[in-house]
Amino acid sequence: MITHPEIKADQTLDCKGLACPMPIVKTKKAMDQLQSGQVIEVQATDKGSLADIQGWAKNTCHQYLGTIQDGNVLRHFIRKSSADEIKEEKNILTP
Repeated sequence: MITHPEIKADQTLDCKGLACPMPIVKTKKAMDQLQSGQVIEVQATDKGSLADIQGWAKNTCHQYLGTIQDGNVLRHFIRKSSADEIKEEKNILTP
């Protein structure tokens, strides 16, 4: 988890009180509205959201920037990758 200075988010998504899979469902919908390079902050209280957000970001080729714990709220930061970045990353992974 991140413990250093704040990351500037372009959008904040409130997923507090929601259990799996809702934080991911809401994150995907919100990410679809962002421009490449923008950062979203997902606020969640579900402890499982840490692994879920990291896994989802990796599977969708978006950049997981880290998580800050603020009391009982986990503040996850994800940067939306461009189509070119996603294509490049997939090319690296495929033989």
